[in-house]
Parts: sequence; C-alpha cells; structure tokens
Amino acid sequence: MSMPHDVSTSETQRAEERAALARARATAIVLAGTMFMVGIDSTTLITALPRMGADFGVPATTLSTTITIYILVSAALQPLSRWIGERFGSRRVFLTAIVGFTLSSVGAGFSPDLTLFLAARVSQAAFASLMIPVGNIVQLTITPRHYLVTAMTISSTPALVAPVLGPPLGGFITTFVDWRWIFFLNVPTGLLALAAALRFIPRIPAAARTPFDLRGFAVTAGFLCAFIGAMDRFGQGGNGPRIGAALLVAAAGFGFLAWRHARTAPHPIVPLTPLRHPCFFAATIGAGNFVRIPFMAMSFTLPLMLQIGLALTPFQAGMLLLAQNAGDLALKTIASRALRRLGFRTALVSGSISLAVSLLVCAALPPGMPFWLLFAIMIGVGMARSILFTALMPLRFADMPQSEIGGATVLGSLSNSLAQAVAISGAAALLGLLAGPADAPSLPDFRLAILILAAMAACAAPLFARLPRDAGAELTGRVRRGRPATGDPERGETG
Repeated sequence: MSMPHDVSTSETQRAEERAALARARATAIVLAGTMFMVGIDSTTLITALPRMGADFGVPATTLSTTITIYILVSAALQPLSRWIGERFGSRRVFLTAIVGFTLSSVGAGFSPDLTLFLAARVSQAAFASLMIPVGNIVQLTITPRHYLVTAMTISSTPALVAPVLGPPLGGFITTFVDWRWIFFLNVPTGLLALAAALRFIPRIPAAARTPFDLRGFAVTAGFLCAFIGAMDRFGQGGNGPRIGAALLVAAAGFGFLAWRHARTAPHPIVPLTPLRHPCFFAATIGAGNFVRIPFMAMSFTLPLMLQIGLALTPFQAGMLLLAQNAGDLALKTIASRALRRLGFRTALVSGSISLAVSLLVCAALPPGMPFWLLFAIMIGVGMARSILFTALMPLRFADMPQSEIGGATVLGSLSNSLAQAVAISGAAALLGLLAGPADAPSLPDFRLAILILAAMAACAAPLFARLPRDAGAELTGRVRRGRPATGDPERGETG
C-alpha cells in the first residue's frame, strides 16, 4: 500500500540530486570563468611591460614591481577571505569581489601614470584574494561529494589554459591594439561571470559571527610577505641572497608567532585544525608539495631550457608548452572515470612516478631533435601529470567535515602560494648556482636541475602509498570497504 508514496519519495530525491548537480556544474563553470579572468590578466601583462614603461616614462624593469606587489597583496590578504565570507555570506562576497575586480581592471586600463596604476593593481589583488578562495568555498559547500572531482576539474582548467594563452595574447594586444585593452577585456568576462553567478549560485547564509583575529592576521601577513620576498631575493644576483637571508630570518620569526597564535587563539584567522586530517595533510603539506614544487619549478625551468639549452625560438618554445598543456587537458576528460577505477592512492602513487619519469625525459632531450617529435613528447609529458593533479586537488577535502572547509580552503591557498615562491625562486637560484660565473646556464646545467626536480617528485610516491586504500572513495562513488558510499550527497554525508 505504501508503494506510491515510496516511488514519489524516490523521484523527489532523484530530482533534488539532479538539481544539486546542476547547481554544482553551473558554479564550477562560473568559478572557472573568474579563475580564467584572474589568470589571463596576470600572464598577459608580462609581455606588455616594455610598452607600458614607455607610456609611463619609466624603465620596463621598474614595472616588475606591479607583478611583485600583486603577489604580495594577494598572499597577505588571503587569510581574510574565510572570515569575510563567513561574516557577510560567501555568495555576497563572491559577487562583490567579481564587481570589484572588474572595476579595478577598468581603473588599471585608464591609469594615466604609474602611481594610479599601482593603486589599481593593489585593488585588483585585494579583490582577487577574495574572489578565488571564497569561490572555492562556495563550490565546496554546494557540490555533492561524489561530483567534487568533476566540478574541481571544470573549475581548475583555466589554470592550465591561461598561462599558455596569456603571453601570446598580451603580445598581440600590445602590438596591434593597446596594452590598456588587456585590462578592458576583463569587463565582458566579469559581467558574464556576475550574471551567471546571480542566476545559478544559490544564497548561502552567513555563518556564526566570530571576532576578527587582528593579531593572527598581522603575524600571518608578515610571515607571507617576508617569506615570498625572501624567495624572490634568493633568485636574484648581487646583494639579493643577503637580503633574502635577512627576510627569511624575519619570516621565521613571524612564522613562529603565527603558528603559536593559531594553536592557542579561540578563533584563529588561519586555523591549523584541518592538518589533523590525513588526506588534507598529505595533499597540502606532505607528499603534495613533493610533486607540486617540481611541477611549478618546471614552468620556469623548461621554457628557458628550450630556448637557451636547445636553441629554439620563443615561438617554438611556446608551441611546445601549448602541446604540454594540451596533453594535460586531453586526459582531464577521463579523469573522474580513471580515479573511480584506480582509487586515489593508486592514482597518486603511479602519478608521482609518471611525473618523475616525464621530467627525466625532459632532462634527456637532445639538441637538433625534429620539432614534430618534440611536440609529441611534450604532449606525453602533459599527459603524465594530468591524473596526478586531478586527484590531488579534491583529496584535500576527502576527509574534511563541512564545518572546516573554509579554514581548509584558506590554508590550502596559502600552501600553494608558498610552494610557488619556493619553486620559482628555488629554480632560479639553483640554475644560477649551477651556471657559476657564466652569463646563462648551459644545457648540462638545465639537465642537472631537472634531475633534482625528478628525484623530488619520485619521493612523493612512498608518501602517498601510506594513505588508506579507500582514501577519497566517497568523492568518486568508488566502493568503500565492500560498501558503496551512502548518505545525502547534497549534504556531503556518507555512510
């Protein structure tokens, strides 16, 4: 007699799950658009610096400050994102950040002098430091756990596309139009993202209000600025290493104060509690950095090796980087199915090994190789890392309760910023050390540097092997210890 009611309940549940998946998919696409806007803005700017210097009447090298200050402001303000999102509501803050970044871009485009341009860049960085972390919090809050891998794959794809499209797009705009259009192009993207966010992202109520942790923010921002500044100086010549050492000492002092404060404060701005979860620790602090740092360091090392070591033109080097990212993107289409079949632990262990092998291949590239063969090899190199990093992103939240997602997102973003600083500056310092008194590194210098990075990536495999066999099972719907994941997928509950 109860069958009609049971059927109706089942249909209602299926309809609710379809609606949840539709919201999650739309949110992932909106977040992808904002990430592309931020990424393309940063990467197109590099090729425009000489023309901008001429317009502002300053040397192009002086304009490197616009990049450094953007990185420092973004890093320093990232800890604020969770508190502001909880205080005012994640959806509201996300929408405000989109509007603020778009208007700041307009201000950068219309800036008549360097001072106003720097002010606009600071404003851009401030809103970007809210837009991306809070957007991630929104995505993690409304996405069913079993769809998280797919959603994060969609939203993170711009991180692969923007670095490849940015430099040639910036060169085209600067050469044939005007560098100011680099920033004006953010207007249609921002308006589309705003309209889509208003239409598809649901209202998320503000969390319980907590007092602002001013002391924690001050010492954490001090640590981030000192550490990133130190890494930047270590990669420079002259007095750079000496200044870097002084900044590193300051960073150590701020870091100790931030760590001690986070352990004792009732409401720390950057909580350390997510580190007690094995999956989050492995993906963020432990094994994850052993693959993340070599990957980021190669983004600096490989283009230089292709041009200096293998004597390729900038255009050829750019095409090979495009091939590498194309290989990565090609496997993204099957990432969810591969993770469901392999499981996170197997995917991460095998992915770490394949990343190390792909770096060895890059180190062994000889001069004079046919370009078509280099192109094919770079596609394979991109494929070798694809499943690994597809698995690494959602693993952070595999064992994370909903109440800690905000803090975990901020802690993960800060870890990424620190890893990027170590990777780029460390690679520059290593190449400088290997080159010695020479003006530029030789091909053997590049090869040795990449071999060191490959060894580091290989060290991640035994660390990932320590994860439980069923780690992340509920994120893919994979059978967990003989039972399928159960619970309310919209709430992220599993049995």
